[in-house]
Amino acid sequence: MIPGRVRGGWGAIAANAAAFLLLALGTQVLAQQASPWDPSAWAAPWTGDVILVLATLLFLGLAFTMPLHAGVVNLGIFAQFLAGFSVGALVARSPSIDPGARAVLALLAGAGAGALVGAVILWLKWRFAVHEILSGLLLGGALAPWARAVSLAPSALPALTLEAATFQGAPPFAPDLGLGHHATLAGGILLLALGVLIALAFAHILRTSAPGFDLRIVGSNPLAAVAAGVNVDQVQLGMLVAGGACAGLSGALQLWTHPSVALERWPFPLAFAGITIAVYGLGSVRGILVASVLFAIWLNVPGTLVSLGDPRWGTAVAALLLLPAAWILPRLLPDQGAPRALWRTRHRETY
Repeated sequence: MIPGRVRGGWGAIAANAAAFLLLALGTQVLAQQASPWDPSAWAAPWTGDVILVLATLLFLGLAFTMPLHAGVVNLGIFAQFLAGFSVGALVARSPSIDPGARAVLALLAGAGAGALVGAVILWLKWRFAVHEILSGLLLGGALAPWARAVSLAPSALPALTLEAATFQGAPPFAPDLGLGHHATLAGGILLLALGVLIALAFAHILRTSAPGFDLRIVGSNPLAAVAAGVNVDQVQLGMLVAGGACAGLSGALQLWTHPSVALERWPFPLAFAGITIAVYGLGSVRGILVASVLFAIWLNVPGTLVSLGDPRWGTAVAALLLLPAAWILPRLLPDQGAPRALWRTRHRETY
């Protein structure tokens, strides 16, 4: 891919804008059909909920976009998210850890677990010639029962279920973490600032440094990068580990409230929201920042929760959330021999 640019120009931008407008306006129209037009009776968005939604979407967008710049489609984002959530829940359950430190330690442990899953995905490719897409999806399916078992809340979290819940109002603090609304809001702001700094640092490295130049070569054409002497495996490992850390942190962040009103209504497993943010953001760092803000606002607009809570429209909304992938992903995948560069394993490429 060409980092920071969009092959297709303004046509792709216009198509994404049209899809988002259709999504935003359509959900409001569906909400009017589902119930009387009384926004105050549906949900009063809590400021902390908006911040947590924005931080979650930003980190998930980074988790999918960063490996994509190295030519890796990170569908293992679901497994990384669940690993972060599960390990964070175990930390929160530990009676030997000071209650005041559990929230931060859960985030750090979740980020580490997500990074480890990212490394495992590539190790399976190198050692057993299992493609990263297949191994990522299989690991996600294997971790889902464990995540349900260690969940702190009796209700299923959005990452673990496809059914829409009927939860409204400001999200309560998680009792095992001991966080109140003010502490959650302050922590959410700090995490959001951290996500923005990571995004800006990644964009700066991508454009101005030697490792960023190697990353651009790998993302444009992995086979040509091998011929140029670039260690493709090392570059892809670094990006998948970084993306896994972002996904794992997003999973652990869900422990701060159980559950967030807006994220509970996401029509498919929340981890895959990273794909939505990446494709609506055109695969660029600036794009995912803008897309994260737009979707966080959309999820907290009165009427969105009502329309997402109606199972009759779940499939249509999910299709709109993923629709831009049809014209964005082909522009972002490696140039030369996309089927060969993407689908052949390391063993077949090397030997």
